[in-house]
Amino acid sequence: MRIATAAGTAALGLALAWAGAGAAEPGPEPAVAASPAPPSAEPAPAPSGVALDQLLTLPTDRTYSVERKGGLTRGEWRTRFGEVRAELEQEKKALEETQAKLEDAGGGQWSVNPIPGAESDTSRSPIDFQLRTELRKHREEVERLERKLRQLDIEANLAGAPEEWRR
Repeated sequence: MRIATAAGTAALGLALAWAGAGAAEPGPEPAVAASPAPPSAEPAPAPSGVALDQLLTLPTDRTYSVERKGGLTRGEWRTRFGEVRAELEQEKKALEETQAKLEDAGGGQWSVNPIPGAESDTSRSPIDFQLRTELRKHREEVERLERKLRQLDIEANLAGAPEEWRR
């Protein structure tokens, strides 16, 4: 009794195929191979018995909702607070820079008057005037942004948004 090996079986299959091909009459080869069967309208079920359409859809018994407070998600609240805080920090830095420029220009809080008893009017020089105008604009913008942050905080309180959503 002989045990067939994979290599032996493959060799035997090739020999039979060659012998069968030689036995046939030589003739023209078919131009077109047999076309595969057209695909059916319904997909074949997966080996586990689940249809492909069922695998590609989310289950209907589950709900995938995002927690919202006041119509906004955690990320949206954080974005709103972050934007206002970033603007406020930027404006505070600009205010400090303008105050430093004004002090360097000599138009700070203290100034020396060369004529005793006469009032000093340092706000009349063009540089001081420009810096004081810029300083006033920065202060107004800081106040506006602080009000906006307070209003946003009140809105978040009314919506019931937790504190960690406001960071």
